[in-house]
Amino acid sequence: MTRLYRFTHNNVELVSDDTDAANQEVNTGAINIPNLVMFSAVLFMTEFRKMGMGDTDVSKTCNMSDWRRRMYAGTGNSQEVDEDIDIMDLPAKHSSQAGVIYAATTQEPEDKESFTAFLFAYHKPGMSKTMPASRTAQTASELTREAQALVPSSGVTHIWLCGSDPVHRRNRYMSKCLEQLEQDVRAWKASGQGSGIMTVHTIPAAFPGMVQFLLKNGFQGGDLVVGGESGKVLYWKEV
Repeated sequence: MTRLYRFTHNNVELVSDDTDAANQEVNTGAINIPNLVMFSAVLFMTEFRKMGMGDTDVSKTCNMSDWRRRMYAGTGNSQEVDEDIDIMDLPAKHSSQAGVIYAATTQEPEDKESFTAFLFAYHKPGMSKTMPASRTAQTASELTREAQALVPSSGVTHIWLCGSDPVHRRNRYMSKCLEQLEQDVRAWKASGQGSGIMTVHTIPAAFPGMVQFLLKNGFQGGDLVVGGESGKVLYWKEV
């Protein structure tokens, strides 16, 4: 069984299920944000060790405090999310102006349902400032006039974190997460809730596979992010 879920600050929704099972309920005991944070932490620590980076501290990104803040506030005012308040109890907020997570799971007969891939995106008020990285890098100035006009008022949807279990990387679970995000971004734009622009930051020298994944899925870019980590670049896609 393969399932795809959408997490927002106040809901967990089953988006698709490749079986005809009558039970379409979400097992919130297993399919929840704390378990997804744990999945991401183990995944990233394992990957960093394979890359020879040792026991890199992943707690700066794989922690409940930061995830819950971005799920509700995006890159907006973090004071919107008090540590003592459950984001499920906060006023409803459109996902295009907050955060959204897509997560794929699998379940073999007599096994527990488990996460295999995830993608965490959230709203940013604009695109990062960049500087040329090479003559071949594409810049955000190549956006259509329509998109350039919409970004100042609608911002962009920024993919912050994503990852896939190495065992399942040839099964396109990450691609399914991205495809669903694209569908939602397209719908948000059509309803006047977004610019239709997705952005990603990555470091090609450290994550060449991510660059290949982005280019394969229609992203453009490659310019250095001003003020970012050494070698961090911007990729973007207009849908």
